[in-house]
Amino acid sequence: MTCRRYEVRVTGRVSSRACGAFTDMEVQEVTAETVISGLVRRDEQLHDLLSAIHSLGLHVVSVQQVGP
Repeated sequence: MTCRRYEVRVTGRVSSRACGAFTDMEVQEVTAETVISGLVRRDEQLHDLLSAIHSLGLHVVSVQQVGP
């Protein structure tokens, strides 16, 4: 199965506790947003990531596939 790189932008800064929920992803603060990015191997993994973001009460600005 082909891996795809996704980038999820959320509003504001993410706490260190919330960052701990994304251990397989890169978390980077930019301006007024936080970018969570990494490789996704299965569609279910993307759904799990979005579910975790939602459960932490984060507001998604965008979801974008940025590479293969």
